[in-house]
Amino acid sequence: MSDIENTSRASTSAYNADFGLWALTFSYVLSQFFRSYVAVISTQLIGDFHFTPQMFGWFSGAFFLVFAAAQMPVGILFDRFGVRYPTAVLMSIGTVSVALLSVTEDPVLAIVAQAGIGLGCAPVFMGLLNHVLRNSEGGSPRSVRAVTAVTTASAIGMIGGLLAAFPLSRATSVYGWRPVMGLSAMFMLIATLGIMCFVRRREHSASYAVRAAGAAAASGNKKGMWTLMPVCLAMSVGATFRTSWGGPYLADVFGFDVIARGNAMTITSVAGIAASFSIPLLVRRMAPKTLTLGWLAAGVCAALVLASAPAQSPVTSVGAICLLLSVGAIHPLVMSQARGIIAPAKLGLGLGLLNSLVFLGVALASSIFGMIAEHARHAGLSSADLFSRLFLVTAVPLVIGAIAYWFSPTGPGPAGPAARKSG
Repeated sequence: MSDIENTSRASTSAYNADFGLWALTFSYVLSQFFRSYVAVISTQLIGDFHFTPQMFGWFSGAFFLVFAAAQMPVGILFDRFGVRYPTAVLMSIGTVSVALLSVTEDPVLAIVAQAGIGLGCAPVFMGLLNHVLRNSEGGSPRSVRAVTAVTTASAIGMIGGLLAAFPLSRATSVYGWRPVMGLSAMFMLIATLGIMCFVRRREHSASYAVRAAGAAAASGNKKGMWTLMPVCLAMSVGATFRTSWGGPYLADVFGFDVIARGNAMTITSVAGIAASFSIPLLVRRMAPKTLTLGWLAAGVCAALVLASAPAQSPVTSVGAICLLLSVGAIHPLVMSQARGIIAPAKLGLGLGLLNSLVFLGVALASSIFGMIAEHARHAGLSSADLFSRLFLVTAVPLVIGAIAYWFSPTGPGPAGPAARKSG
């Protein structure tokens, strides 16, 4: 049996046997669902709660504001108490918040509940990373399997975004949004119980202590976090064209109506999910660092194509936006690589910092795009010229992130040909 088969089968076996990882993966599916559901049932929410535009802005932003603010505190809690208890406690708050949202008639309570849902989802992906990466060793087959496990779990979690699209709209049209949210609260309760029952505090084991001591000594010889921070800021900038700016671009430049824009955004979502599912396969054949650099380069090319010819072809534009969005699929690769840089005792804090930068990058991009659009409006620029500038600005952080990432420590090699040669 070849080394690649050994590594692949060992990874699959370990994933199947780790019920804690499955519980965290199921929780991540729910987290992705709660990130996306508002866009689908927004009219029902506005109607039932009589939201003003400003109040709806607070409601829709409450999840992400609390989610981003909680990343570093959650990381500190993981370093102090492990993954199980902080995740279970915060997800319990999220469960209560979903249930509250499904029954309340008060718009203020609805905003508070939405913030509570964000707090409940905040530890999920961080918990998954900590659960897997604390038990890996940089450059070893165990580390390769950890990268595969993280990327696979991340890809599965993206299904939650699809569930918050047509299935949610269909269920809402038949049963109403409140029963659907009540059902999702039950699923979140099940996920919370799964965390309590199956996630173990493995860092208390003697083997972890030995690995932590060795990794702490090794981490002092490696380059700092600065090599990963710029790419974390940059990787999700392209996603702003999926969440906010893509619709206006397609409408103003190509005249897409609401149906056409919805279809285009569905295509980008499917492309993003496909990219996430391709990562576990590609990482078996390519070193994670090589794969990440290649994806960043592809994102830069897509941004430059759009900047040079923003009004040439809607097919080309949608395809390039898909590629920009897919750059976010490298998120688990970068987080896995951070395992070899961050001292084990500070792993939670370090991952929390990097994860918060991902959300900060999206927020900064949206704000900067807004300022550029306002200036373009006063200057009388055409829509094509405006979006050409936005796409050019999008390429800048991707280039900076790629340059900084070039100097990052090399992570584990692929589980495929490289492993075969080493055998």
